[in-house]
Amino acid sequence: MQVDLLNYLDKENIILNLKGKSKRKVLSNIIDHLISVKKIDKKYRKEILKALIQREEMGSTGIGGGIALPHARLEFINNVVLSIGISSGGINFDSLDGGSVYVVALLLSNHKEAGIHLKMLALLARILRDKYFVENLKEAKTEEEVISLVKKQTSLIQ
Repeated sequence: MQVDLLNYLDKENIILNLKGKSKRKVLSNIIDHLISVKKIDKKYRKEILKALIQREEMGSTGIGGGIALPHARLEFINNVVLSIGISSGGINFDSLDGGSVYVVALLLSNHKEAGIHLKMLALLARILRDKYFVENLKEAKTEEEVISLVKKQTSLIQ
């Protein structure tokens, strides 16, 4: 089964001017954004943040090259949620390469959706390995431009 990231990413889920310098603050800001666009329920805010922080404590999802892929599988998440946040100033995410993170792709899914969750993480890691793609994302001016870039990049590898 192939996954199409664009089935889960719409312009409401994209944050072009991601605020925050710390991992916790950035994750909190992404969650608040997803609540504001009604992608997740406000009553689960603390549980989602806790799950993401616990995952980070097991090992940073800052995979290097300016990228972080925070993720969690939770029983109350009904639909897969994918959000891309872009920071111009960089984030201290305890990345494996010690560098700052500029692109955060946050993935939330139901705990029963292990297959799609892992396939999406693998696909995100694969497309985000391309440093030119990441540079283009960092320079994107609109949400539509981000979606167009993701569409083009996924078509190159699938």
